[in-house]
Amino acid sequence: MGFIIDHWDFNSAPANQPSHNQLRMQAGHWYHCERHHPDIRHWLIDNQVPLSTINHLLADETRPSFHRYDDESFMLILRGVNMNENATPEDMLSVRILYFNGCLISTRKISSKAISEIRETLTQHKGPQTLGDLLLAIIDGLTGKMQSYLQTIEDQIERFELDTEQIGDVIEVQKSLLSVKRFIRPQQYAIADFAMSELNLLQNKTLLINYALSNITRINETIDFYLDELQLLKEQIQQLREDKISRNSYLFTLIASIFLPTSFLTGLLGINIGGIPGVESPVAFMWFCIGLVVIFAAEVLLLKRLKFW
Repeated sequence: MGFIIDHWDFNSAPANQPSHNQLRMQAGHWYHCERHHPDIRHWLIDNQVPLSTINHLLADETRPSFHRYDDESFMLILRGVNMNENATPEDMLSVRILYFNGCLISTRKISSKAISEIRETLTQHKGPQTLGDLLLAIIDGLTGKMQSYLQTIEDQIERFELDTEQIGDVIEVQKSLLSVKRFIRPQQYAIADFAMSELNLLQNKTLLINYALSNITRINETIDFYLDELQLLKEQIQQLREDKISRNSYLFTLIASIFLPTSFLTGLLGINIGGIPGVESPVAFMWFCIGLVVIFAAEVLLLKRLKFW
């Protein structure tokens, strides 16, 4: 059964890996599976999983949600940031969890570091002791990766505050957070529904599930805060750019207004209609230059007096 990535028996503590996978699902076992493997659908059908549930579990596109089918079966669909090497975190990976006939089935398309770390702790006999503990560990692991991602966002915002020329980068971070928020907001509702379901699997774990709900709620609030902060930064950068353009335009206008009269006079003399006045005088050019300097100085003094400078 090549679709089973990992298989653990939680009927005794610590959990152990069965020597070989059996075709029949067994209560108290965790099956971590490859969602796109061609054989997984047949395996689920052979184990009497309803077809509608199978379709939901293996669907290409899903949003975080919680579906309770009866007292002993439910599906929890979660999303997590993609923290794999060379991956884009906001290209969020999907983790689908089905509890059916006492066993836990999780499926994935992209490897999740959160689940990989849980599997590693299980091999060291330090991981979850029950399926309920395992489920909460998956939720907490995905949330923990989200908190690490948000720490990098906070660091970027601090850099933006020091360098207000990076409006393109601000917009990119804003888009990334909006992509994450698209899934994390419904994930909060899914975990809230899960917390209120009063499943037998979660007996005596009320504090832990409420803690998980509190964490995802805080993450959503942090995302909203960062989005507001990025919007303010973007507006500030745009305002600084507009102010700079206005200052430059004002400076060019002042320079043009100062040189306009002198340019007019030099242009007028350059027309040469009837000859240039004073062309025969050796001091005419000197007096003309002195006149230009006087006009220039008078304009500067006038602009300062009128507080245009």
